[in-house]
Amino acid sequence: MKHDTDLDQLLRQALSPKEEPDYWLNQKILKKAKETEEMSKKYHKRLPVTALIAIIALSAGSFTAFAAWKYLTPDKVAEIVEDKGLTAAFQSENAIAINESQEYGNYKITFLGVVSGKNLSYYVENEEVEGLRKDATYVVTAIENKDGTPRPATSDENYGEDPFFVSPLIKGQDPNQFNLVTMGGGYTEIIQDGVQYRITESDNVEIFADRTLYLAVNSGTFFDGDAYKFDKTSGEITRNESYSGVNALFDLPLDKSKANKEAAEAYLKELENGKEDSETEEREQEKDTSFVSQVADQIANWEEADLEENSKIMENLTQVLTPDKEGYFTYSYQIGEEGMSSSATLLLDSVFENHKIGMSKQKQIINNSDEKEVYIETFTLNEDGTVTLKVYQYTKKDKK
Repeated sequence: MKHDTDLDQLLRQALSPKEEPDYWLNQKILKKAKETEEMSKKYHKRLPVTALIAIIALSAGSFTAFAAWKYLTPDKVAEIVEDKGLTAAFQSENAIAINESQEYGNYKITFLGVVSGKNLSYYVENEEVEGLRKDATYVVTAIENKDGTPRPATSDENYGEDPFFVSPLIKGQDPNQFNLVTMGGGYTEIIQDGVQYRITESDNVEIFADRTLYLAVNSGTFFDGDAYKFDKTSGEITRNESYSGVNALFDLPLDKSKANKEAAEAYLKELENGKEDSETEEREQEKDTSFVSQVADQIANWEEADLEENSKIMENLTQVLTPDKEGYFTYSYQIGEEGMSSSATLLLDSVFENHKIGMSKQKQIINNSDEKEVYIETFTLNEDGTVTLKVYQYTKKDKK
């Protein structure tokens, strides 16, 4: 049996082809997803530190019947997700083929390959897409059900019910603090012939190539500190053998000639500073939360008359908006010459339940940093199908 398994693995390699975030923010993402749906059959997810944004489209169709029992090569995965730049990168001499598998529980995880460099992704050229880096590491993995049943397609209801987190890790750095989330990560994913292929993108870790690098794949949406052990003395990261879920750990071999100690130290310092800034921002947000929460609770059931009685309408900001043929409407305004600004593209169906005429129960609060004043956006659906935006100024009332 062991001989058969080894033979099967050799054949696979030998015959491989060469080829609630913020409510309003969600509406923007829904619009982007709708625009993308007809052009792309993939799942893409960005992992900024403060939020997770997902764009879900249909799964890709079958490649060929011949490929049903073999893995796609990294360049073929990049080709399917329509990234021309990354396809070429995985076909270059800089790409490193791995093809190593590990099995845990009901899953088989295969590390297919890695490539690093500047301007590899075709999508970096798109100036309209924010947050894309020009210097990055791209890793391709395959995830399978060990019993041979297909992984759910991205269009299936049960897609994502057993999520995985794929991340490079650095020896000597606490993986709870230095992982895909803090390292500017994201991924694109397809399901092909029942195999879940993922292209994971992070900041370029080649600068750490002179030390041990790892690729971790654990169960869950985020890095699971219980899945691995970090030795603070040696800096080594190892699997927690008693962990019940998936906690694969591969060596991540990169070209040691690309290591840059000065750049590595500067990068780690930048991440540390970012962590400190984030913690400071969180503390500031905690200060604001009490007042904003009180206002949100207070106005939840307010009608227009209540708003007019307890706050001041900003007459100059009132706008009548016309939804497009797909039901989206866009607004933008600024309070004063140098004051706060607000803009969004919203879906009519998400703001007005059953297209009910009148003011929506959905209200957006724009927070003012002085903790004494907020602005409340309201939306009213008119008989002619237009939407009226009104902005109210609410000032904290001093206790007597």
